[in-house]
Amino acid sequence: MDLSGLHIGMVSWDYDPPIGGMGRHVKNLVTGLRSRGLNVSVLSGKDIKTFRCRNLGFSLTLKFRLRKWIKQNLIDVLHVHTGPGGVLLFDAAGIPTVVTANHTYSRQSRLPGENWKRSLIPFERITYACADRVISISSDTAAAVGADYGIPREKISVIPCGFPLELWAGSDLEPDMRKLSVVFIGRPDKRKGWDILMSAWPKVLVSNPDAVLEVVGFDAGPVPGIRYLGKITDESLRKIVGESRLTVCPSRLEGFGLSAAQSIAAGTPVVASNVAGLRTTVKNWETGLLTKAEPETLAAAIRLALSDEMLWERLHAGCRADRERFDDEGEIKSYIEIYNSIV
Repeated sequence: MDLSGLHIGMVSWDYDPPIGGMGRHVKNLVTGLRSRGLNVSVLSGKDIKTFRCRNLGFSLTLKFRLRKWIKQNLIDVLHVHTGPGGVLLFDAAGIPTVVTANHTYSRQSRLPGENWKRSLIPFERITYACADRVISISSDTAAAVGADYGIPREKISVIPCGFPLELWAGSDLEPDMRKLSVVFIGRPDKRKGWDILMSAWPKVLVSNPDAVLEVVGFDAGPVPGIRYLGKITDESLRKIVGESRLTVCPSRLEGFGLSAAQSIAAGTPVVASNVAGLRTTVKNWETGLLTKAEPETLAAAIRLALSDEMLWERLHAGCRADRERFDDEGEIKSYIEIYNSIV
């Protein structure tokens, strides 16, 4: 399977430096494909400045730029990353096309305050219809693409997100070297469950007054028991996750849960909402604890994982045993096979 002469055109609103999980995933994937000799060009939000509507503005502008970019760069296969925060295709690109579904507007539109995103469902349906193959990053997302958009199952493949495993495994500290800290990675919005965590954290501090919540991704004013770190480097993120006791993912919906997967790779158990995406990444009572997406049960799960040493050590061992499934070797091999099947 020699694809060394193939030119892959990767299209993603979020890329480098990444804003969220999609950008981190695309960056890892591009780096991995290039390291295996594939020629990959990327068109991202850095290349098309819209200033308004972020990814939606990018998609609208892309409609008038995409075919020209493909022709100028002699692209052989188009690979588009879609879903909320991703790219919408409004018509076929004229070359073999792979679309990665991170999660869907149909599922997101069912969340509180997100009903307006129903208006984007017809455009997302067009995006999947334009694809020769649709890749879902979890079985939950694959089910949504099939059920909500009528995409035939044979057109959908499930390829979980991968990343360079050795970097995360190398940050895994032994129990006696870890701090009494819990990490949250994300944005302060309702889909990420930030409001749930803010209601839960004071309940955690009642029985764990020395615990610190370390927040990665944004900054805010000083709050007792919380340390805001803002945006940090990948190296710093691995260090913080690897030296903490837990990662918390209180999201109401995820396509996959990259932060949870990377935490598991670093040997750090995850307390997460039992929702789409996260429940396929976190194995309940093996690599973490799954809870309802509400403050009381989230706080109870965090308290349990912080106070029960035997449980924590069992989850820590479970993370170490499970980390291999996130190795990017398998992900990259699967994508190369998909490219090969459609050219």
